[in-house]
Amino acid sequence: MKPYRSYFNHPRSFRVLRLILLNLLVLLFFRLPSKAGITHGTPAELSAKNVFKPVYATKEPARIDLATNIYKSKCRKIPAAKAMAALDSLQGIALQLDDKSLQCAVYWFRADYYSVNNFFNPLSIRYYQGGIDFAKKNALPLETAISTHKMGMYYHTFKHNAAAYAYLLNALQMFKDIGFGKVRGISAYLNDLAVFYYDIGDFYNARIELAEALKYKPYGKREEISMINSIGLIYRMYRQYDQAIGYFKKSLQLATLSRDSAWIGIAQGNIGSVYLMKNNFEKALPYIRTDYAVSLKYNEQANAAIAMLRIVKISMHFKAVKLAKRQLDTVASLLANQPDVLKQWIDYYDLKAADYEHAGNFTAALQYRKLFETAKDSLAKRNDVQDFERMGLRRLMDMHVAQVNELQTEQKVGYVKRNAVIIVLILLVIIFVLVYNRLLLEQKKDKALLLAEKRVVDGKLKSSVSELGLYTKSIKQKNELIDKFKERLQNLQQHKSNADIIEKLIAVSVMTDNSWSEFKKLFLKVYPAFFIDLKKRFPHLTETDMKLLALIKLQLNNNDMASMLGVTVEGIKKAKQRLKKKLTLPETESMDEFVTGL
Repeated sequence: MKPYRSYFNHPRSFRVLRLILLNLLVLLFFRLPSKAGITHGTPAELSAKNVFKPVYATKEPARIDLATNIYKSKCRKIPAAKAMAALDSLQGIALQLDDKSLQCAVYWFRADYYSVNNFFNPLSIRYYQGGIDFAKKNALPLETAISTHKMGMYYHTFKHNAAAYAYLLNALQMFKDIGFGKVRGISAYLNDLAVFYYDIGDFYNARIELAEALKYKPYGKREEISMINSIGLIYRMYRQYDQAIGYFKKSLQLATLSRDSAWIGIAQGNIGSVYLMKNNFEKALPYIRTDYAVSLKYNEQANAAIAMLRIVKISMHFKAVKLAKRQLDTVASLLANQPDVLKQWIDYYDLKAADYEHAGNFTAALQYRKLFETAKDSLAKRNDVQDFERMGLRRLMDMHVAQVNELQTEQKVGYVKRNAVIIVLILLVIIFVLVYNRLLLEQKKDKALLLAEKRVVDGKLKSSVSELGLYTKSIKQKNELIDKFKERLQNLQQHKSNADIIEKLIAVSVMTDNSWSEFKKLFLKVYPAFFIDLKKRFPHLTETDMKLLALIKLQLNNNDMASMLGVTVEGIKKAKQRLKKKLTLPETESMDEFVTGL
């Protein structure tokens, strides 16, 4: 065997070796930059891929926090290709560091990016689910819980609350199994759950979760202030004003210590709103004015409109009519082009109508009353839909709680069975949501047409009811006036001239053919089928019978009916008895009950 050194002394062997070394240098030249995360791209592409470079030198647990801050500030709003390239580089860093938690976080960032830019979409769901699967595969219980929680909050953000509930409750159980004290940032996750409960109207559970969240250190003072303020809002909703003011003042104190002017304005506005509810207008005004000024400063026009509406109520209380009118104009400009401010428009229409009523402009007041009623009906319909969704969600919640309780009592039931139940529940929820959304799309056009027609009909009906009520009221007032004149005239001497006056007054109150015709027109607008149904069922009824039945339908007393028909009260009673026989009513059923049911 030749010595090893002699191989290199061979000319042909040296040429081969030189060729091999040259190829290795070429490969290293092109591949080493790629391994370091650098490519031969444009400056913008190089910048996007290097944006997470500081993460490499950061230790746990601050590593994910830094990556999160970089992603939110540098990647959330850039084009998709650049964002995904940057996240690919972060994935490479996580692989080099063998950081499984950071790898899981990359799934969250990808899902969040498509959520922010594409709203509700299949890619976000796929990446959140990818984070769950990755965490489970690598036996990461905390990351599994966080990924599940994020999936639930994603569904909640886009109002898929039934699916959100299943994920959030599953995540909560995982956090409990780990131990709240061992979960970094548990306060934020519990606050998220409280927000979910608050949004679906479950204020009892929202308050419980907020109180639990405050036991642990929040990420920052703003989160702590927000949670305390939310508890105050819940107490205000339950009209427990003392407790509400206590929490609002606590949030104001923390905001003042933190010099957080935005939260100072919000807290003061909430304190002022409670004093306003308690009709303590003088005490409420300075707080609400501060809220209004801060809202304008931060361009929160919807909040500024709410504050100004409260100020208008105070101005009207102190009869500052001209000031209130200017303030209402300000409210209208603030609400213009603002989304989801129907409740504020309702308050605006109500106050505007009251302003015109005070000024004696009843025509304009009536127009705003109609707008008020229409908007109020729209809000009621929307609330009905939300209540229906809440009822369905409540059933699912009860089902879920019952299933969890059953699993806890049965020690032999393992995790496989529980997870299977949850998966089936999620699938059912998804099917329900898909079917429900399909039905909504199919009914949307028809519902819009029916709603428009209903508004027109409702408007006409309300107008007719109002006119009929005013007509009936005027007759009652006239009858009362005649009774007073009669009483005064009885105290005077019974001269012939006095008797003539009484007869003329009585004649005025009697329903003539013309007044009956006018009355009948108004009556038919409110009860269009009343006379038709009577004639079909009782063709032998006379016109006088019809008059009496119409007056009974309006629930007038015998005195008013006697005055309107020009007969005595005893005559009305006898007429009712005769009419009861004509209608063949049983002895146990009264005439008033029968007519009311028509």
